[in-house]
Amino acid sequence: MSLAGRISALTVLVMALGLALAGVGTLAIIRDAQLVERDIEIEQAMRAFTSEPVTRSDSPEQCDLAQRMPNTYFLGVADAFGTVLCDNKLPGPANPDVSGVSIGTVVSQDEAFTVPSIDGQTRWRMLVAPTTVEGSGELLVSIVAADMTSIETSTATFTLVFAGFSVLAVVLGAALTRILAVSTLSGLRRVASEAQRFADGDYDTRLTGEHPHTEVGSLQQSLNAMLDRIEAAIEQRDESVAQMRQFVGDASHELRTPLVSVRGYAELYRMGAITKPEDVGSAMERIEGEAKRMARLVEDLLQLARLDERRPLDLQPLDLVPLVNDAASDTRVGAPDRHVQVLPVDADALGPVAGADDESTALFTPPPLTPPAIVLGDEHSLRQVISNLIGNALRYTPEGSPLELGVGVATRRREAIVLVIDHGPGVPEDLRHRIFQRFYRADPSRTRESGGSGLGLAIVRGIVRAHHGRVDVVDTPGGGATFRIAIPLADDRAVMALSERLRPDASTTTEGGRDPQVPLRGLA
Repeated sequence: MSLAGRISALTVLVMALGLALAGVGTLAIIRDAQLVERDIEIEQAMRAFTSEPVTRSDSPEQCDLAQRMPNTYFLGVADAFGTVLCDNKLPGPANPDVSGVSIGTVVSQDEAFTVPSIDGQTRWRMLVAPTTVEGSGELLVSIVAADMTSIETSTATFTLVFAGFSVLAVVLGAALTRILAVSTLSGLRRVASEAQRFADGDYDTRLTGEHPHTEVGSLQQSLNAMLDRIEAAIEQRDESVAQMRQFVGDASHELRTPLVSVRGYAELYRMGAITKPEDVGSAMERIEGEAKRMARLVEDLLQLARLDERRPLDLQPLDLVPLVNDAASDTRVGAPDRHVQVLPVDADALGPVAGADDESTALFTPPPLTPPAIVLGDEHSLRQVISNLIGNALRYTPEGSPLELGVGVATRRREAIVLVIDHGPGVPEDLRHRIFQRFYRADPSRTRESGGSGLGLAIVRGIVRAHHGRVDVVDTPGGGATFRIAIPLADDRAVMALSERLRPDASTTTEGGRDPQVPLRGLA
């Protein structure tokens, strides 16, 4: 049964029960009122009947009771044993059955009571009272009874009329309830229809047509929000699946290419095609190079797997300035055609890295001295983050273009900031939220010259998040991309612990830990 049908049936049931209870209650009240009124009439008749003396000469053959009261009442006199001595009715089956009336009835029934007629077809309301024979003092019973046919007739008429109107009310109520339920639930039927369309794959469908302040309208708004989230989740899933397939193809290609080279050189060597020492050496170098490529790819995959497992890192107080200087020195050696600089950064003047809490309205008093860029971090992992970002910049910028690294402290947010600034083509705004996704490459080609496997930036984001930090990319003024890393500063105890650990080598740290070409005053 539909919801409208259940509502209509329930309404009809409630109406029927309510009308039945109302009818029974009203009938009981009316009947009780009529009985009370009839009892009062009988009591008045009894007083009038017993106000005249009864003589023993009264007998069924010679009875003057018929002249005492209207003939609508049954009047009679019985002896103490219940034998009727005189009454005002002719013998007949419609008369009340007074066979059980005796002096004991007078004692037990001091109020009016109901008795059937002799033939049992009608009922009478009867009242008995004691009386004495004038002169002899003999104890007799006076009987007054009134026919209840009029009461029963009015009761039956009321029941019939009430039942008829009740049936009419139930029928009309059922029809109106059905119409109202169908019209009210039409919105829900539309919701169900649209939801079925969505379930069938029409993800663009949305629910409209109801006022938002109604129950159905509120339901439509909630369902639309849910459908938006489901559609976004489906699109994200499809995108992830596509990226996974792309990555599987890329990884297969990246692994297959060196394997083919290794296998080819091995087969040439086994077949005796490579015999000269210089040719053997060249083949071994190629095999070693391809093996390193495979090792790097496998290491990246293992690194992501470890990040997914959220293994605890070896967090120690760590100064980011030496890490940035070391990365700059390594880059100068690996890319001598690049001009690499390390620049001081006023991190408070920069906008917050994506994902930062809004603290624009919070009160802030700057410290008298800028704290050092010391964080709780895993040194190897943070070196890998900087190395990956530099490698990404070198890969996607023209040869010979400059590269800047920056490090500073955002005192307001108590974060250490590291920047990797390039002057290449930059990152389109619509791709900035995707380049950190796993398996994503801005250039879908598989050539080694155009890019890696798409895991480097995903590893960067995973490591930074493991340090409770954030990473994003913005435009470089004048063209290019600036990757920004924000990691929470270490507390004072960690800073003191690092200071104590480095105290014996303070001179070494001051002179040898930084690039002598770069001034870093105020950073650490």
